[in-house]
Amino acid sequence: MFTKYLLRAVTFFMIFAAAVNAQDNLEKGMNAVKKGDYLGALNLLKGVSKDSYNANLYYGIALYQTGSVKDAEKFLKDAVKKDDERPEAYSVLGELYTSQKNYGEASSQFVKAKKYLPLNKTKDDLEKAEIETIIDVLSSEAENFIADGKVDNAITSLTMAKTYDDKNPMIYVGLGDAYLARGAFDPAKTNYDQALKFKPNYAPALFGLGKISFKQKKYSAALENYIKSSEADNNFAPAFFEKGLMFYLLDKFTDAIEAFERYDVLVPGSPRGKTYLAKARYGKGEYDDAMTILSDVLAIDPAYSEANKYAAYVMIEKKDYTKAEEFFSKVKPEELNAEDYQKWSKIYVDKKEYTRAYELLDKALTLDPNDENTYFEYGKALFAEQKYGDARVKFGKAIELGILNVAAYVYAGICDFYLNEFEKGVEILTKSIELNPNIGSAYLWRANNYAGFTKNAEACADYQKYLTFEPNDTFAQEQVKKFCGQ
Repeated sequence: MFTKYLLRAVTFFMIFAAAVNAQDNLEKGMNAVKKGDYLGALNLLKGVSKDSYNANLYYGIALYQTGSVKDAEKFLKDAVKKDDERPEAYSVLGELYTSQKNYGEASSQFVKAKKYLPLNKTKDDLEKAEIETIIDVLSSEAENFIADGKVDNAITSLTMAKTYDDKNPMIYVGLGDAYLARGAFDPAKTNYDQALKFKPNYAPALFGLGKISFKQKKYSAALENYIKSSEADNNFAPAFFEKGLMFYLLDKFTDAIEAFERYDVLVPGSPRGKTYLAKARYGKGEYDDAMTILSDVLAIDPAYSEANKYAAYVMIEKKDYTKAEEFFSKVKPEELNAEDYQKWSKIYVDKKEYTRAYELLDKALTLDPNDENTYFEYGKALFAEQKYGDARVKFGKAIELGILNVAAYVYAGICDFYLNEFEKGVEILTKSIELNPNIGSAYLWRANNYAGFTKNAEACADYQKYLTFEPNDTFAQEQVKKFCGQ
């Protein structure tokens, strides 16, 4: 008899302990979400019974923020089923639909959320938690308006939010985003700076300053702010993504990989994060590693455009043009961007099918007539066909638009040589050397241009400098004998 009661007591204790532990994990998970530690929240909430509004809501938020959008939608809808008169789940569903560019459905969710907000009360009659919820919903609604191109509506929502708390940094970041979407950089910066006054080192505000710099093509400043944003909040995933993208654009692929790996840890359900990690490995020349990652993404979603694009990029580098074309064919035309057409054109440049290459590059310019990299690739295609005059124009345009790739300057100087524009060639190659003194070919072609208008001493010095990069180059060795008297 005693043993039977003992077993019952032990069983009761275990059930009670499990319930206490589950409740403890729910509270810890909710707090983790509120702190922005979505990965930690995911792990805490995974085993919690989804028998309440909060369990479904916060698990749905954690799933959404870590990239598992489809699962997130299910649990957020389950939260609504548990209680359809609370605003939070509707609002997060709105954010989710915004991320899918389903702006109409997102808007309807925000309308539902606002229905259950105490907007008929003044801030003096509200609890702190109620004010925070109002600001969260109105800020998220503003993000949807911005994404949908309705900037005035976004500003209206954020102005309403300000009446409840005019010192909340989230509101000023939202206003900064709205003005940035309009291309109004000064008021955008003013609002991001205001957010930082209320909350120093606020990651979203630093991120916003980075976005302004990027739009202005001030890439070093953009990277600096993205780095500051990631350091201010190690869980702020967007900063790691944009930091990785900036490193990629600057050809700093090891740093890009590190940033994208962190993003992948924070948002493990995101195919976008994995795809860009693959892209960074592609940039570093690690084509097999890149293809392994892309194959994993495509095994889950064979139609995922970005993964198909970069798989095509890898195949181009491997000169497997048939497979590259197969991957490109799986991408809808409206999802191809200027960079994709640039890469695609390389197939036809290599095949010497220049007309087809120019057709693709023209499509790239139609999409973005101010993309400096398209002009650079166009110039390389024309250069390959020995159309040096036309190529020089394209390289000049790339330089005018602020291209980061110093090779554009070198190509321009080579074109000048073939066009007998020797002094012009010296000028542009000197600029290339100022930007990057470690490109050996710049010294070779500046020497050739110097030789073109009998600047023998200068030619001699540059041929000698070039030989420090390529000591076995027989042409340069002969030129040293000719111009240096050796």
